[in-house]
Amino acid sequence: MSASDDPRSGDAPRIVGLRLRDVRSVWGPPVAVPLGRGLTVLVGANRSGTSNVAWAFAAALDPSLTFSPGRDVPRRRRGHAAPGATLQFGSGSEVSVHWDPVDGTRTTTGDVPSGHVVWAPIDRTATDLVAAAPLDLGDATVRNHLAAEVARVAQVVLPGIVEVAIDAAGRVTVRDDLGSEIAAPEIRAIVAVGLARALVDAGRAPAALVVEAPEVFLHPAGQETVADLLVAVSIETRTPVVTTTTSPFAIPRTSETTVVALARDVVGRTDVAGTALGDASQARLLGGLLRDAGLAAVLDRVSALPPSTRGVLIVEGGTDEAYLRQVAETLGRGDTLVDLAIRPAGGAMAAAAAAIVLRAESEVPVLVLLDNDAPGRRALETLVSRFGFERRREVMTYADVFEGGPQGVEAETLFDQGLLRRFVRERGPASSHGELRLPQGLPHLDLTSSGKSAYVGWLRTHARPEHLDRWRALLDLIDERFPDG
Repeated sequence: MSASDDPRSGDAPRIVGLRLRDVRSVWGPPVAVPLGRGLTVLVGANRSGTSNVAWAFAAALDPSLTFSPGRDVPRRRRGHAAPGATLQFGSGSEVSVHWDPVDGTRTTTGDVPSGHVVWAPIDRTATDLVAAAPLDLGDATVRNHLAAEVARVAQVVLPGIVEVAIDAAGRVTVRDDLGSEIAAPEIRAIVAVGLARALVDAGRAPAALVVEAPEVFLHPAGQETVADLLVAVSIETRTPVVTTTTSPFAIPRTSETTVVALARDVVGRTDVAGTALGDASQARLLGGLLRDAGLAAVLDRVSALPPSTRGVLIVEGGTDEAYLRQVAETLGRGDTLVDLAIRPAGGAMAAAAAAIVLRAESEVPVLVLLDNDAPGRRALETLVSRFGFERRREVMTYADVFEGGPQGVEAETLFDQGLLRRFVRERGPASSHGELRLPQGLPHLDLTSSGKSAYVGWLRTHARPEHLDRWRALLDLIDERFPDG
């Protein structure tokens, strides 16, 4: 669609913000929610208020969404609430909507943008969305065009879709190449996107598209595709698009996406915890979504992997990476690490979780390297038994270079222990917790955190190839996993 064909060209300035007061989980001082120039994604933990804010935005634009005081006025404000929503525009103008806290009557100050709001909460079906649209479903031409738009979206997201049919009552049926009907929750977001496009084509550009949890029932790859389509429809139709999500895969990594993190404080009030563009670092925002900010950082780094990357090696910590790089340099094995992205995760279970995310997010081969202590074995068991990671090919431990894989083996165990003892003598007792005896009588010097950091630099001038036989064997295993180095 060209700019000259765009039915919204020359319309009122775009909506850039929403200010809420005394609506559902928003109460007390007004809460300002910024809206992006394309897709706005509201993220947060369960019951953080993302759905409430999305509903309030849709309700501010759509008079047909009834304000029910018993449901929509915060309990803490009943009797003295002033529920309202203010739409803020790029021109600096504002339009305010107020609801009576007793009977829910709606009043507005200014002209609310016209157009149908495609409101797709999780409790609406695809048929609900179509039946509510201002389209003449009795006209077969209109129905067929809408079905074609939905099919165009569905075939991008769900492989094997061959038929989309819409009847005069708005019932939507989507079938695959086996003749199976696709379940309603899977097609709700797909139909919402197709409907928005069809409304534009019919000269009825929607005032907004608001989709709650577009990722429901979709594989991570499908979630990403739907998210990208939501960005595309916002650009193609110049329609404000707002979604909520609890999935990192439903957040497009583009500058056209604005991520707004919501959280509830100790008294239960929803507020904005932070914002970022989709292509900016989102670790702080997504930390609450993923429980571990390190995983969000992994997602940020996936999008930054160079095209030449041939594999990702996930290790527990930064010291593991430093050891690998120094050992490879000392042994003249730098080719083993060429075009290999080494990613410290911040612990064994964090490494496991990062591997799960990376394998779903990217086609680049992944290998997880763990200590063979209790946390490492638990992480390994999780990856192999629950997520189907292949032992030794996709997940291994430092103990794999020892016969029998003795328990307790960590990165430091691979060094010549005489070299480690020399380091401890030079640096003093503060560098070590002492020497342990692992199964099979294997010695292991347990370095402190500060000792490990100091040891990395010390290796540069003191380690010789003869001190690194076990590390040479480990690099051989890495070469087997990533053979093109």
